[in-house]
Amino acid sequence: MQHISFDFIGRSPQHIPTVAQWHQSEWQHISPHLSTKLRIATYSNYLSQPTIPCCILATDGNTPLGSVSLVQSDMETRPELSPWLASLFVHPDWRQQGIATQLILHIQAIAKLCNIKRLYLFTPDQQEFYARRGWHQFEHYLYHGEEVDIMYYDLSEAT
Repeated sequence: MQHISFDFIGRSPQHIPTVAQWHQSEWQHISPHLSTKLRIATYSNYLSQPTIPCCILATDGNTPLGSVSLVQSDMETRPELSPWLASLFVHPDWRQQGIATQLILHIQAIAKLCNIKRLYLFTPDQQEFYARRGWHQFEHYLYHGEEVDIMYYDLSEAT
């Protein structure tokens, strides 16, 4: 393994189609309104600065490893909850190496720079993973026919 680096996806636009396909394959069942083409267009408009929305990409040299986004809303049925850590994904070949944790930390740092006090996310099956990283249960919720948990992270309490 070379050196894993983390940066805004806009600084590596050649990887946007790969990330969009990862996300489409992983979450199309829970985001039926999105397509790979729409995801590519969305990520292509993300700025390369700490703002909402943005996406952080983990790479090893020229190989994309994973990504995570900071978005205004990730659940159209809960618009009052904002902003969200969204689309955390690490390619299966690169899992169990701490990359997801580093991606989360990068988004939390960006959120702090944006003076955000609380982040939300939802997950159908990774509650324990997030809880080990300081996230708390907010609500159990039925979203697009799937049972998910909405979780939150208070940045004002983070050290």
